[in-house]
Amino acid sequence: MLRKHKLILAIFCLAAGFFFVTPTWAQTLGEGIIVSPVRIDQLVQPGETINKIIQVTNDSPTPKKLYAYLRDFTAEGEEGRARLIIPGTETGSFLSSWIKITNEGIDFGANEQKDFNFTIAVPKEAGPGGYYGAIIFGTKAPDVKGDGSAIAISQQTGSLVLLQIAGEVDETADVRDFTTDKAVYNNPFSVNFTTRIENRGNVHIKPHGTIEISNTLGRKVGEVRFNDKGSNILPKSIRKFSDAWQGDFGLGRYKASLALSYGTAASAGGQGKQTLYYVVYFWILPWKILLLFGLGLVSLLAAIYAFLKVYKNRAIRQTLTEMGVGKEVYVKKYQGPSPGLHLGLMLLIIVLTVLLIAGAAYFLFFS
Repeated sequence: MLRKHKLILAIFCLAAGFFFVTPTWAQTLGEGIIVSPVRIDQLVQPGETINKIIQVTNDSPTPKKLYAYLRDFTAEGEEGRARLIIPGTETGSFLSSWIKITNEGIDFGANEQKDFNFTIAVPKEAGPGGYYGAIIFGTKAPDVKGDGSAIAISQQTGSLVLLQIAGEVDETADVRDFTTDKAVYNNPFSVNFTTRIENRGNVHIKPHGTIEISNTLGRKVGEVRFNDKGSNILPKSIRKFSDAWQGDFGLGRYKASLALSYGTAASAGGQGKQTLYYVVYFWILPWKILLLFGLGLVSLLAAIYAFLKVYKNRAIRQTLTEMGVGKEVYVKKYQGPSPGLHLGLMLLIIVLTVLLIAGAAYFLFFS
């Protein structure tokens, strides 16, 4: 019986593996492969041939043989990820067919660095715009499918190549969103900005500029640099950028102005520098301090009310006395604490008010 159960279990596992495990053609790259630069971005002319160098380092204690692969790429999602594409499998502005590399494996000793030379031959008939490819390095020679196309690799390290062919390119972009993660902040604050920019042109753009923050009076109180890393937005894609403005204290309504510039100078074959502008508003309300001030104000108003009531009662009593009306008549008509008790309560409220205001001032200026 036990053997029968084991046999049934084994058959079930094989069946599960057949139905639920998807076969893939992938190779895992060796750890410790470093390339520099990770991005090559250049403006070129039709028919131009350029020679480039990538520094490849085997950052591991064991020798390795590395192979170079050619890939095209396009944008994936809004986080700036690159989706690698096997050359010839998709249509688009790709350049892998223009790149000439060696197909031979390159031997690396432990922690050895070598220069990898390659050539990009731009066709004379290439139209103006952006073209994109990648040079990937792996530890195994690429396999080939039956139809002759290279098989994709699941993990890789390499350099992205972004070329702009000079000419009458279309450099058009829009700010799709410029928002904050909250409408109201407390102190200390961290205002997180999210900017989504759409590239509607046919060449990659690199917007840069500032987010300027001004207070209710219009005075500039902060500035955040935008895209200092020089991230690109590929054509027909949207990219999301995240920035933050932090501080210890703020109060009131604030204005955040996004001012960006992008584009290629007309002298370099572009449309010239263009600008993007967007505005968003938010509030910083330190509710703890406002609560203390509110309590202090209520206490102060209560003290003023008590003082006026005592003053009124005394005035009425004095008037009644001058008119010869008995004191007991007044007491029956106005039941309540004695004037001495009123005065004590008023002094207590004044002391509490002073303490609350002093506490609010401490949190406001010294905490």
